[in-house]
This record gives sequence, C-alpha cells and structure tokens, in this order.
Amino acid sequence: MALVYIGYLFALIGFVGAIIILIHAFKTSVGQGFLCLCVPFYILYYAFAKFQHAKKGLIIALFLGGSIIGGVLQQVGAAMAVSSLQKQLGDIKIEVPAKVK
Repeated sequence: MALVYIGYLFALIGFVGAIIILIHAFKTSVGQGFLCLCVPFYILYYAFAKFQHAKKGLIIALFLGGSIIGGVLQQVGAAMAVSSLQKQLGDIKIEVPAKVK
C-alpha cells in the first residue's frame, strides 16, 4: 500500500511539471493553451517543440518522469494489495445453500 502513496507523490510531481508547461502555453497564446489542455498528447509536442524555458530539461523530466514513475508505482502497489487480499480471502470457505423446492 505504501507504493500507491509514493506513486501519488510522483504523480503530483508530474502534475506540477504539466502545470508549468500549461501556464507557458497559455502565456504564448490562448490557442496553444487550449490545445495543450484539450488535445491528447499535444502537451508532449508543445513541451519538446515549442516550450522555451531556462530549465526546460528539468521541467520536462518532472512532467514525464513523475507521471510515468507515479503511474507504474500506483499500478504495482494496487496489484500487490489485490494479491494480498486474495490470499487472505482464499482461506475463507463460503458454503452455498442448496436450492429449496
């Protein structure tokens, strides 16, 4: 379960990177901002092709690294929690009563 919370932390870091890129896109033009906000994967194109910042590499690393690592850790943590729950519930026997005529 701890992996899920660590994944949330990394996802929050990725979200901060995305917000920085999104703010820059809206400062460039409203059209660019709405494209980054509404069109899937356009923010990736904007981040690599049009985003100009003194710390561009760090911000893109925050965005991509945080998002990817956060997603992976959340999925692994959830899978481990489900596996643990299945092991605990595997010992419980549930008897189904016979049909009554």
